[in-house]
Amino acid sequence: MKKWVLLLAVAGIAMLPCSIRAQVNSYFPEIWKEKPLLHTVTSSDHPYTILDYRLVRDFNVSKQDKANNWSHYKTIYKNVKVNTQAAADSLTQLIMTVEINEALRGMRLRMLAPNGEATDLNDRIRMIVLNDNRKALVVNNLVLQTGAELEYELSLKVAYDYASSEYLQSPIPSNHVSFKLVAPKELEFRFKTSPGVPALSDSIAGNNRYYQLNMQNVPELKNSDLYYYLPQLMRIDFALHEAIEGKDTTRIRWQQFGEEGYVPLVAVSKAEYKQLEKELQKWPFTKQRMPTTQMIYLVEQFVKTNFELTPPSETGETMDLISIVRTRRAEKVGMARLLNAVYYMLNIPTQVLFTSSRDSLLLDSQLVNRQLAKNILLYFPTTQQALAPTDMDTRFPCYPALWAGIPALRCRDTLIGQESKVLTDFITTPITPYTVSNISTDATLKSITDPAWEVKQSFGGYPGANIKSAFGITGKTTEGKFKIYNALLPFEPGVRKPTAVTTENEVFNNRMLDKPVLLNSTLNTPSLVENKNTQINIHIGQLLGGTLSADIPLPTGTLPIQMSFPYYQEKRINIPIPAGYKVANKGDFSADISDKGSQPALGYKMRCEQEGNVLHIFIVEWYRQMDFYGENKSIFGQMLNTIRKVQQQDLVLVKE
Repeated sequence: MKKWVLLLAVAGIAMLPCSIRAQVNSYFPEIWKEKPLLHTVTSSDHPYTILDYRLVRDFNVSKQDKANNWSHYKTIYKNVKVNTQAAADSLTQLIMTVEINEALRGMRLRMLAPNGEATDLNDRIRMIVLNDNRKALVVNNLVLQTGAELEYELSLKVAYDYASSEYLQSPIPSNHVSFKLVAPKELEFRFKTSPGVPALSDSIAGNNRYYQLNMQNVPELKNSDLYYYLPQLMRIDFALHEAIEGKDTTRIRWQQFGEEGYVPLVAVSKAEYKQLEKELQKWPFTKQRMPTTQMIYLVEQFVKTNFELTPPSETGETMDLISIVRTRRAEKVGMARLLNAVYYMLNIPTQVLFTSSRDSLLLDSQLVNRQLAKNILLYFPTTQQALAPTDMDTRFPCYPALWAGIPALRCRDTLIGQESKVLTDFITTPITPYTVSNISTDATLKSITDPAWEVKQSFGGYPGANIKSAFGITGKTTEGKFKIYNALLPFEPGVRKPTAVTTENEVFNNRMLDKPVLLNSTLNTPSLVENKNTQINIHIGQLLGGTLSADIPLPTGTLPIQMSFPYYQEKRINIPIPAGYKVANKGDFSADISDKGSQPALGYKMRCEQEGNVLHIFIVEWYRQMDFYGENKSIFGQMLNTIRKVQQQDLVLVKE
C-alpha cells in the first residue's frame, strides 16, 4: 500500500523548528472539544475515511495584515479515521504544504486512540523549507492503530489572492464536507461549482456576506492513467467580481489582466528596434522567400538554439532586447518579447494567448483567476497555429500538449482613431490535426530460420518532437542513447538484441516537424520463433500490440478518456512463409473497430493478406480528438480489449 504522504521531489531541504500557536477559530468552535469523543461510524472497506472536512476563506483581515497585503485567512479542519491495520502501518508521516503566498497563523494536531485517549501532537510538528521557496509542515513517525482518528486544524494567511479553488473530493471518501467564504458586503464574489456539487447559499448578516455549502457522503475519486485527475475532482471555483470602497467601484475583468500582460510583451522601443534590425541582417534565412509556416519554424528554431533561457536579472537586462541580443540570454518575458518582435519585423502577424494547463484548472471567462493564466503562447491568426516562446523543448506547430484545446485569453492590438487599444476575448488554443502526429513501423522478418527483424520506424509531430527533445538532453551520451532506443524499439529488451541501430533527424534542426524522426534497426529475436515438429509459432504480439499494458479499467460514469494529443499509428509486418507451411490462424489478425461517424473520431483496423510466400499484416490506429465521452468510451474499451489480445497473439504456421 502506498504511504499516505505528500512525496517531496526536491533537491535540498532544511528542517526548521516550528513555533506553533493554536489559532482558535470562530467558524466552528464546537469541533475542537477539550475532551473529544470517538465518532460512531459504520465499518468501511476503505483504508481511511474523512469523517469531517471543513474549509473557510475569510476576507476580514486585520488592519495590519491588510497593510502588509494579506488578502484573507484560510482555515482547514480535517478528521481522518483509520479503518484497517494496513492503513495504520502505512500512515507514518503527515505533510501539509504551505504555498509561497501563504504564512502560518496557527496549527494544532492530535490523535484519538481507539480507547478514547487523546494525544496532543503539536510538539511533533516541524517546518521544512523546500528548494522552490515553499514550505511544508511535517509530522514524522506517527504510530496509529485501527480505529484511531487523526484530527488537525490549520490556519493560514494568504497574500494577493482573491480567486482560487477548493477541492471537495480526494482519493479518500468523506462523510461530511463544508465550505464557507466570509467577506465584507463591499466585496462581491462569483462562484462556479463542478458537476455533482450543489450551488452555494448566499446570505448577509451584519456587515458580512456569507457563501456556504454542506455535502454529505462525498465518494472517493480514484486516480487513472486515462484522465487528468485534478480537473475531475468535485470543487468550488471562486473569484472576486466587484469591490466597493467609498464612492469607488472596482470591477475585476480579464481585460485589465490582458492589458497588463500584453503590453510589456509587444512594446518595443526605437533603440531596441534598431538593434534587432541589425541582428536580423545576420540571419540568412530571413532574406529567403518561403511559406509563412516554414519561416515561423526557422525563427523559433534559431532563437531557441542560439539564445539561453535564464532566470530574471535584478537589472532587467534579460528583458531588454538590446542586452538579450548582446548576451544571448533572456528570461521568459524577454524570450517572448524577442520572438514576437522578430515576427513583427518579418510582417508575420501575432497575437498573445494566456492559458493554463489541461492537468490543472482551466480559465473561465466569468471568473478572473490571474494565477491560472501563467502559460504564454504566440498565436498566428493567418495559420491558426501557435508556439510556446518559453518552452525550449517544443517547436512550431507543436507546443506543450497540456496547453492545447483549452480556453485561453487572447490579446491583440488595434487602432481606434489614432489610439492603440488592446482587445481581449476567449478562444480555444489550437489543436494539431491527428495526421501531424504520426507513428509508423515497417518490420520484416528475414527468415524463420534466421529470426532477425529489419525494422523501420518514423515519428512525426508530437512524438517526433518528444524524441528530439530526449536526444537533445539524454542522447548526448552512449548510455543515454541506449535508454532512448530501449524505449522506442519494438519488443521488450529481454527478447531482442539490436545488432544495428541508426537514426536520422533525431534532434531539432532546420527541418520542420512534418519531417519525421527515422529509426532503423536490426533486431535478433531467436526466442520468438518456436518450432514444434509440424507447427511453428511466431510470437509477434509485442510487435503488433506494443509492450505497454492495455489492461486498464475505463473511467466510470461521465468521466472522460483523455489523450495527450491526437495521433495515428500504422504498422506493416512482413513474414516469410516457409515452403510446405500455411497460416493456421489468419482470422486472428482481423479487426474493424470505429464509431459510426462519417469521420470516425477513433478506431482500430487490422487485416492480414498473403502475397506469394510472404504474409503481410496491416494495422492502423487513430485518435482524431483528445477527449472521449459516451459511446466513444465504449469503443475505446473495445480497442483496448483487442490490443490486449493482440499482445498475446502468436502467428501459427502448420504443415500443409
